Amino acid sequence: MTSEQSPRERIAAARQLYAALQAYIDRPTWTPMEGALIVSGIHPPSDCCDIPNRGVGLDGRIFSSGDNVRFSVAHRIWRKWLSRCEDDQESGEVTPTEFRPDTFLIWCDDMHIETDCLRLCRSLTGYTADAGRLDVIPLAIVEYAEQKANEVDVLTAKLVAAGEPGVDSKAKYKNSSSRSPMPLPQNREHLSTEEFAAVLAVEPQSVRKRYSETGSYHGVRPTKLPNRRLLWPVETAKRLLNGGKVGE
Repeated sequence: MTSEQSPRERIAAARQLYAALQAYIDRPTWTPMEGALIVSGIHPPSDCCDIPNRGVGLDGRIFSSGDNVRFSVAHRIWRKWLSRCEDDQESGEVTPTEFRPDTFLIWCDDMHIETDCLRLCRSLTGYTADAGRLDVIPLAIVEYAEQKANEVDVLTAKLVAAGEPGVDSKAKYKNSSSRSPMPLPQNREHLSTEEFAAVLAVEPQSVRKRYSETGSYHGVRPTKLPNRRLLWPVETAKRLLNGGKVGE
């Protein structure tokens, strides 16, 4: 996944990555070489005995050479494994040729190996050592998800207001009586909170609550007057109603 990809492409790549990791975790065993490549984010070739000089990432990215971070990480892990083999030979122990996936992950922990895919493997296997780690989601993904959530909210409001039979009653906005959207007033630049709520066919209290939590209502930011009244811009409200992008 790269920053050059669109949010939609990055989400698709992430889903592919998770699916690939889950498929490998569901295998009964890994060879040490397979494990080194998997936790580095690379699909291991069949019967692979050495780190390849090209390959395909677990997220679908194609690498025409091994001159990149993922392959460098795989080489580093493999060197640690070869060092273990030497230690086992000196101590007369038999080095295993296959591991259960969770056993290999534990070995990585013991060797202080840390990779992005290793953290994902832990989360998929229920390992909780990273529970306190900050969950950093790229800004572009956050903005994309928020935009889509806004579009869904607006569409839901329109369906509820129109009384569409396909909308589950549990998904309707709570209100004391049936509300129909008020047309946007003509020749106005701003709306009061009550008018803004009426245009969206929601309760004014819902607008006030979301504003108090986020400083906006689905991206529409009001002007706050000295007397604490809020004035909502008509043009931005119109974009929201039409399903357009409204910046947070």
